[in-house]
Amino acid sequence: MRFKCCLLTCVFLFTAGSLYAQRMDSVDRQQNIADSLFVELKAVGPMDDPLATSLQKNFTEVSTWISKAAEMVPAEKYSFKATPQVRSFGQLIAHVTDSYNFFCARAAGKEVKWADPVEKGTIDKTTLVPKLKEATDSCNGVYKTSTKVDDLITNIGHTSLHYGNMITYLRLMGMVPPSS
Repeated sequence: MRFKCCLLTCVFLFTAGSLYAQRMDSVDRQQNIADSLFVELKAVGPMDDPLATSLQKNFTEVSTWISKAAEMVPAEKYSFKATPQVRSFGQLIAHVTDSYNFFCARAAGKEVKWADPVEKGTIDKTTLVPKLKEATDSCNGVYKTSTKVDDLITNIGHTSLHYGNMITYLRLMGMVPPSS
């Protein structure tokens, strides 16, 4: 009985040791692959970088939907709220504009703090659409040159979140969202 226990223990330890060694080899190989990819990505310019290209594509897609929504909603509906506790449609457009100014300035290497001058300003279509266009154009320039991926991804996520809000608002106003 003792011999069987020792034999089983040895087999178990040998198997566990082999699996651990294979796992460590796999981790080392993965790290080497990641290191070589990082070196390759650094060697290409931002326009040739697949990550930069993907970020630009995703920002362009969601920011285009936001811009189209801003343009398609009639001026008199900019005060529309889904419920009294939430932002109006105009405030959402202004908030997204402020967020572009914040996240893209950070991605451009500027030390800025969150500010919401657009949202606290005049919230009418005539004022907001040009400010949104200006902020979008500025962001598009940053997406072409910046390597601050975290701020760029956060901007896309934040914009997508609020586009989701806008979809609800548009549906409640009887409109079809640009992404549909």
